[in-house]
Amino acid sequence: MSILEWPTWKVNKMDGLYGKRQSDYFKQIFKYLRYVLNDFFVLSVLFALGGLGLAYSDYVKSLSYPSNLWYSKPLLVLIAIFLLQIGKPKTLLKKADAVFLLAKESEMGQYLKRSFFSSYLSGAAVVFVGGLVLVPFMLFACDVPKSDVCLIIFLMLTSKTFVLLAEFAEFYDEKFSSLLFELIFRVLLPVLALLLALFLNAVLSLCLMLGAIFFLIQNIRQSAYQKMFRWNFAIEKETSRMMELYRFFNLFCDVPYVVAKAKRRRFLDAFLPKPNPENPYRYLYVRCLARSGEYISLLIRLLVLGSVILAFLDTYLSLLIAAVFLYMLGFQLIPLATNYDEIVFMHIYPQGFEKKINDFRGVLRTVMLFAAFIFAIFCLIGTGQPLMASEALAIMLVETFFVTGSYLEKKLSINLTYRN
Repeated sequence: MSILEWPTWKVNKMDGLYGKRQSDYFKQIFKYLRYVLNDFFVLSVLFALGGLGLAYSDYVKSLSYPSNLWYSKPLLVLIAIFLLQIGKPKTLLKKADAVFLLAKESEMGQYLKRSFFSSYLSGAAVVFVGGLVLVPFMLFACDVPKSDVCLIIFLMLTSKTFVLLAEFAEFYDEKFSSLLFELIFRVLLPVLALLLALFLNAVLSLCLMLGAIFFLIQNIRQSAYQKMFRWNFAIEKETSRMMELYRFFNLFCDVPYVVAKAKRRRFLDAFLPKPNPENPYRYLYVRCLARSGEYISLLIRLLVLGSVILAFLDTYLSLLIAAVFLYMLGFQLIPLATNYDEIVFMHIYPQGFEKKINDFRGVLRTVMLFAAFIFAIFCLIGTGQPLMASEALAIMLVETFFVTGSYLEKKLSINLTYRN
């Protein structure tokens, strides 16, 4: 019997299909990462991680050993549960698979095994690194015995296996995709396992989690034999996962897979300018900023991330972090100026090109000033020093007028004298 006639060759073909798709997937991800990992983003991430690491180090040093704070163990459980939710099933299924792979449904087991291990490695890496970072917190704040620290990290990795298996079980049994089952398998059971390990016995908790994994595996096998693979559901989940990645990449470069959707957002009507023939561009830019999911999400994410980081910094590093985040915000909003250039009526409107740029400059300056005051407030919260917060505000005000001035004109490559 030749290798082509070997009974397991069909299974290997499905295994090879996932390997081919995973290779194409990584090529596509790395293509966009070139634009994401630019100098400014990498610099801001390094400073942010450095600031958070310094704040975490100072907090741990301030604790006495053993401290056994009342909130430490519940906080540890909350952080662990958050880490367990990172990393979704990476099936790499496509819409056409519901038709062209339907005949191979009996061989999907090997494909899903490759998918599970690939998804688990990326999710477990986050859990493992997070567990290592939490080791000082376990020892000094939670008063966890040194002999149990490794067991708790291993329990977190085991819990990640359980959570991911529960997500893969949804592909065959629809009851696992209900809200009740998701809360039980993805939140409640891991919480109980971690609480049992922290307050009673880590070995017992680990054994119970291993037993739960064995039970879940048997349930998945039984469902795979008795029920049909939920093609549409699995493809929809994979499409949703990829769209989350594309939306993130779209913050740094144009991604053709992301189509901007406008939302009404009536609650913002009171804050938006009314139609005015003297300032038509300002009306358009403000409406686009408020109703476009691309720009409003970008604004909210940078405001929230920058504010959280500044709230935990108590050194002069906060001045640099505030300036970097404000620059990132202004830099990412500049493409809004050309948002309507493809509309022919914008080019025949009886308003000069300089008027259009001035209206956009006013909108961008207002947004950056608003963000500067927000960052200054959180800088005051983090440092507790009004002088340092005032210095940060002064730096950001100068930065705002620079970005919305000559830098904006250079970035848009305009010459106001010849474009009128």
